[in-house]
Amino acid sequence: MKAFLGEQYPIEKHFTPRYRPWRQRIAFVPDGDLFQGIASGKASVVTDEIERFTENGILTKSGEELKADVIITATGFNLSVLGDIPFTVDGEPVDYSKTVTYRGMMFTGVPNMAWVFGYFRASWTLRVDIMGDFICRLLKHMDEKGVTQVRVQFREEDKDMEILPWIDPENFNPGYLMRNMHMLPKRGSNYEWQHTQDYWREKDEMPKIDLDGEQFAYAGKKAKTKGKATVDA
Repeated sequence: MKAFLGEQYPIEKHFTPRYRPWRQRIAFVPDGDLFQGIASGKASVVTDEIERFTENGILTKSGEELKADVIITATGFNLSVLGDIPFTVDGEPVDYSKTVTYRGMMFTGVPNMAWVFGYFRASWTLRVDIMGDFICRLLKHMDEKGVTQVRVQFREEDKDMEILPWIDPENFNPGYLMRNMHMLPKRGSNYEWQHTQDYWREKDEMPKIDLDGEQFAYAGKKAKTKGKATVDA
């Protein structure tokens, strides 16, 4: 920014966020075009909080009035958990805020379901790829066991762990997430029940997950008939 705006521009006031980098997403400005526009006088930026609308524009909390012909509101959005799809288990609606995620991908009380969710701080598809391998390995394991259903459950060592909000605000805290944290599944204080951002750890751990571990409960025997396969519920 200094390369385009110069040492005298108040970068600290207008372009230094109150949060750490990656605690919220970082904007990418190709070729510094925004800063070139400001340096040329064609654009300006004011970083402040809105007090109220006025007859001529917006009054900021610092007392400055920003005059405007057109105001475009872009203040965030409301989170949609799993696309607002109405999932049910045994005829009962699933409330994901009452579930806990196993490694941020499977939910307590919800069988045969994995939430494919990537990383915030690395390529999204790095985690998607790891999860794809895990899901295929789990499906193959279910075939080998001759079962039709798998759920995750707390191990003995997990039963007294602390249940926490889905993600630590010190780790990731955009406004849209903080406003709707009550809608999201929970995490546990034990590492296996958290959605981490640690690719370097997960890439080694996920392929080694014991699919016969205490955290997996299998049910439903698969029956085969001549010429085709059928499933007994």
